[in-house]
Amino acid sequence: MLKRRINAVLLALTTLSCATPGQSGGGARLPEISLDQGAAGSTVALAPGQRLAVSLQGNPTTGYIWETVPGAESVLARQGDPQFTSASDKLGAGGVYRFIFQAVAPGSAPLKFILHRTFEKETPPAKTFGVNIVVHKPD
Repeated sequence: MLKRRINAVLLALTTLSCATPGQSGGGARLPEISLDQGAAGSTVALAPGQRLAVSLQGNPTTGYIWETVPGAESVLARQGDPQFTSASDKLGAGGVYRFIFQAVAPGSAPLKFILHRTFEKETPPAKTFGVNIVVHKPD
């Protein structure tokens, strides 16, 4: 629990320390925040317009894919389809799914993902991942 709180504070401090006046109004671009499965349960602070990249390990050749769960649309907009990058050129190799979002409005919402087989409607997800998103009001 303490580790999650420390991660959340570090993410928030990184976001706030990188912001300078004028960035949200068309100035320099805010840095993209990158998360992986180690950030599960943390709180991520974003400024309006800032991008968030979420990278999750997976292997689509097994039939399992990562998908977002509806709920964060009020503060985040997904930018394109998720991209999968294989860890090797070997047939059936696992790799990383990468989702890109942009903060679109102040507020907070949970951002959740499930790893599942879409054709197994009655089966619970094999894994889940979630973070809490907070988009701050522009200055």
